[in-house]
Amino acid sequence: MLKIQYRNAKDGGIEVLRCFSQEQQVTIPAQIEGKAVTKIGDYAFSSHKRKEDEAKEIKIGEDFFENEEEPMFCGENVKEVYLPHTAVEIGKYAFYGCVNLTTLGFSDSLLRTGAGIFTGCKLQKIYYDVYENKKSALRDVVRDTRFPLQVHINYKNEGTKSCLFYPEYYEEAVENTPARIIETHFHGTGYQYRQSFLRGEIDYRKYDDVFPVAAVQEDPDIIWKILSGRMLMPYGMSDFAWMQYEGYIKQHQCEMMNYLTEENQMPFVQFMAEKNYFTKDGIEAAIDWASKKHKTELLSFLMNEQHKRFPKKKKTFEL
Repeated sequence: MLKIQYRNAKDGGIEVLRCFSQEQQVTIPAQIEGKAVTKIGDYAFSSHKRKEDEAKEIKIGEDFFENEEEPMFCGENVKEVYLPHTAVEIGKYAFYGCVNLTTLGFSDSLLRTGAGIFTGCKLQKIYYDVYENKKSALRDVVRDTRFPLQVHINYKNEGTKSCLFYPEYYEEAVENTPARIIETHFHGTGYQYRQSFLRGEIDYRKYDDVFPVAAVQEDPDIIWKILSGRMLMPYGMSDFAWMQYEGYIKQHQCEMMNYLTEENQMPFVQFMAEKNYFTKDGIEAAIDWASKKHKTELLSFLMNEQHKRFPKKKKTFEL
């Protein structure tokens, strides 16, 4: 299913130079020739790099290249890439021009990234495995893209998970004529959220502190992505931050259903019911939305919840 060109890395491990696959998703193995895969080479997934002529090769899975041209896994063909927990470095421009790249997986073993690794990309999701909860290259990867980005964090040794959403932002160069300087203005809270790291590690307090600003500046769909991720998986959340998110949910629940994604609709509604957050108007709005969208399972759950919490009063007659 996969062919890899590689060479020995300077650190004694293996450097992946190029992949060949008919799929749009590739999982790099942790070992080749009994050595750990430690580096993804420069331009490894970019179509701007030619096939390596003097590299070693290994085939993994069934050999489907027998009587056909070997398709390089690069450029527009690259959609999802999952790196092994042994990888410590991504070379420069590794994903240059991978316009369809949506997902990247790696662990806290990744320490270094080269320049411009996401040039021409709009990375959407990161799956980040934490083994030692140490400083890693996650901060650099997150800051290397200004587009909307969702990070799914899996704390392997703790058995817990977290989900953080980083909104889009853009920079604007503004001339300050009296001072004779050019100032950089940042628009969107995505820039502030990307500063929520401390010594290279995720700082959940800083992340949660940005929410009051996002609640005012960002569109509702962005707010709900931030909020649902934190409330469903509140790793590292303070009591004060919880109260902020909780207050927003109670105040804006009537519009909630319009912005929840498919993957968290049912979990979030169940969460709302478990915490007894639904108001009479809120659950009626949710039922109306689920009915219009033909969400039968969700509709059944909501109607049952409505019956339990807001039963219709029986009419009585006195003679």
